[in-house]
Amino acid sequence: ETFIHMKLPVILRVVVYLMLLAQTSVLQANSAREFRVCYNFGCKTEDVVRLTDQEWREVTGWFKPAAATAELERTQIKQAIGWMEVVVGKHTPTHRDTGLDLNYDGEFPGQLDCIDESLNTTTYLKLFEQEGFLTHHKVLNRAYRKAIFDQHWAGQIEEINSGDRFAVDSWFQRNGILPYVQPIAEWQDIPYFFRSYVDNSNEYDIKEKP
Repeated sequence: ETFIHMKLPVILRVVVYLMLLAQTSVLQANSAREFRVCYNFGCKTEDVVRLTDQEWREVTGWFKPAAATAELERTQIKQAIGWMEVVVGKHTPTHRDTGLDLNYDGEFPGQLDCIDESLNTTTYLKLFEQEGFLTHHKVLNRAYRKAIFDQHWAGQIEEINSGDRFAVDSWFQRNGILPYVQPIAEWQDIPYFFRSYVDNSNEYDIKEKP
């Protein structure tokens, strides 16, 4: 009986430790499914989004099978970002977001300017990177270009082998439409020195207006 009384606290401590360890493992495993998103211009509103396992599988399924080339991986990134916007829009008002949104004339809450878009895109890219879905690229700080009257931000990645950088710009299209993935030098080469909000990607024939 004395032996049992002496050992019981030790056993309890071991059990508690194992429970905490298991809980920590679960939190780490689910970390990619919980993140913050911005909207309402200038990251005025921040929400914590918690994806279900099914939603996370839908988003990351675009990276399967793993891309054999960097070019193919950039296509996967576009598709995954587009679908992530759709999924996030089920948890937040961002499903209302229109393309080229410069003014407060869209339906609020839920509109995103380039600050919101670039921050969210960078968040998504980092989640993909942390979970091992990016093998040909690394995620950089946001891309930036400035003109006389305004400035513009986008997500940014770098191809590991070549060092080439690409802007990942989701601002020009409405929620859920694939973002532009464009060489950074080309993205920064805006045709009008007084405006940075210029779509110089030539990726889509039809340009959406706010």
